[in-house]
Amino acid sequence: MKFFEAALKHRQITLLLTLIFIFAGIHSLLHMPRREDPKMTIRQGLVIMLYPGATALEMEEQVTKKVENLLFRYEEVKKDETESTIKDGKMIVQVELQEWLTNKDKFWSKARHDLIELKSELPPGVIGPIINSDFGDTIALLIAVSSPRHSYTELKDFVEIIEDELRPLPEVSKIKRYGMQQEQIYVTTDSSKLAQYGVTQGQVARALQSMNTITYAGEIKSHVAEIPIHISHLYGSVDQIRNQIIDISSGGQVVRLRDVAQIKRRYAEPDSFIRFNGQKALMISVEMQNGFNIVEFGQKVDQRLKIAEERIPSDVTVRKTIDQPQVVDRDINHFMEEFGIAIAAVILVTVLLMPLRVAVVAALAIPVTIVITFGFLDFFEINLQQMTLAGLIVVLGMVVDNAIVIVDDYVERLDQGSDTWKAAVRSVAELFVPVFSATLAIIFAFIPLNLILTGNTQEFLHTLPIAVLVALLVSMAVAVFLIPLLCHVFIKTGLHSKQKSKKRLSFLDRVQKGYDVILAGAFKRPIFTILLGILSVAGTMLVAKNIPVRMFPHTERDQFCLEIYMDKGTRLEATDRAVRKIEGLLAKDDRINDVTSFIGTASPRFYLTYAPQFPDINYAQILINTRTAQDTNALVKEMVVGLHDFLPNGEILVKQLAQGPPVDAPIEVRVTGDDLNAIRHIGADIATLLRNTKGTNFIRTTFQQDYYGLRVKVDDEVANRLGFSSQDIARILGGGFKGWPVSNLWEGDNPVGILLRLDKDLRGTFDDIDNTYLTSPVTGARVALRQLATLEPEWQMGRIRRRNGVRTLTVRSETQLGRLPNDVLAEIMPKIATMELPKGVTISYGGELEDQKTVIGQQSVSLLTSLVLIFMVLLFQFKGIRKSLIIMAGIPMSWFGGFMGLYLTGNPFSFTGFLGVISLSGLVVRNGIILVEYADKLAAADESRSLRSVAMDAGKRRMRPVFLTAMAAAMGVVPMIISGSPLWAPLGAVLAMGLVFGMALTLLVMPVLYWKVLQPRKKRDRKKARKTEILIPANH
Repeated sequence: MKFFEAALKHRQITLLLTLIFIFAGIHSLLHMPRREDPKMTIRQGLVIMLYPGATALEMEEQVTKKVENLLFRYEEVKKDETESTIKDGKMIVQVELQEWLTNKDKFWSKARHDLIELKSELPPGVIGPIINSDFGDTIALLIAVSSPRHSYTELKDFVEIIEDELRPLPEVSKIKRYGMQQEQIYVTTDSSKLAQYGVTQGQVARALQSMNTITYAGEIKSHVAEIPIHISHLYGSVDQIRNQIIDISSGGQVVRLRDVAQIKRRYAEPDSFIRFNGQKALMISVEMQNGFNIVEFGQKVDQRLKIAEERIPSDVTVRKTIDQPQVVDRDINHFMEEFGIAIAAVILVTVLLMPLRVAVVAALAIPVTIVITFGFLDFFEINLQQMTLAGLIVVLGMVVDNAIVIVDDYVERLDQGSDTWKAAVRSVAELFVPVFSATLAIIFAFIPLNLILTGNTQEFLHTLPIAVLVALLVSMAVAVFLIPLLCHVFIKTGLHSKQKSKKRLSFLDRVQKGYDVILAGAFKRPIFTILLGILSVAGTMLVAKNIPVRMFPHTERDQFCLEIYMDKGTRLEATDRAVRKIEGLLAKDDRINDVTSFIGTASPRFYLTYAPQFPDINYAQILINTRTAQDTNALVKEMVVGLHDFLPNGEILVKQLAQGPPVDAPIEVRVTGDDLNAIRHIGADIATLLRNTKGTNFIRTTFQQDYYGLRVKVDDEVANRLGFSSQDIARILGGGFKGWPVSNLWEGDNPVGILLRLDKDLRGTFDDIDNTYLTSPVTGARVALRQLATLEPEWQMGRIRRRNGVRTLTVRSETQLGRLPNDVLAEIMPKIATMELPKGVTISYGGELEDQKTVIGQQSVSLLTSLVLIFMVLLFQFKGIRKSLIIMAGIPMSWFGGFMGLYLTGNPFSFTGFLGVISLSGLVVRNGIILVEYADKLAAADESRSLRSVAMDAGKRRMRPVFLTAMAAAMGVVPMIISGSPLWAPLGAVLAMGLVFGMALTLLVMPVLYWKVLQPRKKRDRKKARKTEILIPANH
């Protein structure tokens, strides 16, 4: 008590400290680091190995299984989520690391060393390992540099100008370049001319290699110095290559390269390229260092880009196609607007329901608390992002609760005749324990989220409980130190001091009168009142069954993607034609600002949960920037239907960015087993079932369709006699048909590759393979391939997927036609359960269902933990199980209102809706503590009073603070509902309706419970007291 009195006595110190904290908070708000979402760790990495010439099955048996066995030895690897993708000559293992792992770099260093050692056990032709441990890094900016006129080489020069401007910024982490096309020198030999001059393809290759190398040539040592010797041996131009001597005949005739081949310098045949708004483009991605304000970073980048553009021709377009600083600035500003509206709403409710001076003092706690909270969040290195702000909006109504309780008790004491000094000191002294307990209860409702949740979900929600914790502690400090001082200075009279002169009742007085009547009726029918509480709990289950579940909604963003999957074997040129056809359609829609096309590849990761696809010539991605998030939603709905069957030999996936852990599809059915034919057969049946189910679209499997291939079957007997090995034949065919990189032409630091291959007319048909000539190492004679091998067309596996070290075919489906994934799964799962599975084949489910089970399970444990902690707080304050249970009874009763809020607003039950349920637990307990604590005080003041009278008076007296705090908290989240945000509207709906309904039941049912539950105990206490009174005189 003396401590609180000192804050009043030394008001200058109290006010000075408050101002210091306020100014620190304002400074933090303006300069603290900002992000769109909390920083989450994508614990994934890629291990890539190449085995040119191997089929998918050979790659699986000889390479993939050994790599998986090695990786699965590490405890850091999460085996059940590690997947391998195997294609001809290529293996990609997507390694998922355990959630408890903090030092990823240490693990990858160890894994890289062990994989290099493993290479000695793999076939000799295996290339790798190639490890990408930065697979989860998210870019801040993606800058397009495009032009219809300039070449790629010129665009590269412009890109370097921009990179040079951006690199000195301290905020810049990594700068990468995408879409660059390398020049190449094609040496195309003519078989007839080679035969005419008696030269082989191998001689041409050896000549180009031997005459274009740097070799140590020694040095001359004199008495004075050492002089190194250098030989001029590197090619300096294409003409030097043309004039390269290949052979000299016995007659002295010189054979130059130009005599047997055509030499052309041009851009290499691409395996991928990028267009921006229909123009060829290069891309620059920029990542930001941690700990900086991304909005300020974006402003600095804009300044540097203006400087760079002054050095770049005007017909070159430099535009940001991914602009995270702008997104964060817009989202944070939008959130701050909603935050301001919420503050105004809470203040308005307080002012409307209380006299002006009283309301102003109570409402002043809101801006003071919030501003100081920003200062502490910055001190604890908590970024300003949507989860931090969401935590503050959730707690907004709560931060004024403590102040309202103190102010309400203060004016009540003034009405009872106390002077302002004593009223201020006694209010805070007597209410500190219940206020502290109520604050602790709400904190304990949120803290388990950080203790129980794991992985990306915990990282996503991590700052919300911290924001709530800091804000509530600050609000309590403001309520017990600053608010009593303001009451003492500005509020001199109570609410009813001049009641006699008033002719008109206030709104709060009318509510009080109406409540008094209803409460009296509740006490007349106690069984009916208690039954009402029980029915509300039962009603929760009934309403909850009719609410759809969507744990992680789509994000609100003015961007979405189209992913184009062409048939296996489609050439890059055909994929490009399909993309151009789609670009033509998009160009007609004025809702679209920019279109960036990645043909044969994918964009870098620009959104945390949207993982880039692996490059493939039959794949393309189109990144679309729209005018608004509303346009995105409209376009997605139109294109899901409009682009169906748009391509005759391909499919288009309309991909909208989503919250939550990354999933490849909302519905995933996994078929696992060793028998490829069996799992493919079951997978086909499930795919057919999904196609016949309403609401599904873009159904596909992770095993690509088989493709047409060609096998060269070598006659070992003939080949060995002529001195050929299978490796020799493969090398000759590969060099002739695909091309053989034999050397480089160096231009400064830029290498231009030299590729040797056969003429186009000699590498287009099966007959060309049969008629390929090889020179026998034994006889020196030229032998056609058909003399020592036969060609056999055959179907090859397109792709094999493995999960947890076992072959796993996953059937995936989108649900973009009006049904939620859970509804579709509820329909198909019973049908799948009736399928007869071959021996060794099992079925499991992934996608959103898997994540839901994990998240709901963890959140349920978190909720139970919160309830246990809250119960312990109540036991600590009230020293009795019965009173604690009376207060706890308000929690399940409030849930009916929460679920009804979801039902009435049409929102699904999401993970933020679950947060609302957890929040309700603490808020309802706060109201119960205020009511029961006052009832105990009345009972202790007059032990002769009946519990019925005590409970009724406690309800009447505490109606005002309970009503005010509940309405203030409910109004604080109304902007969330109005915004219609798929992420935050469910939270607002649960809190607003749950608080109002919970308040009503707390004020009606809880006083009756207090009376009925504690009455038997009081009767026993009175009987014991009477017996004691009888025994004591008898003993005397």
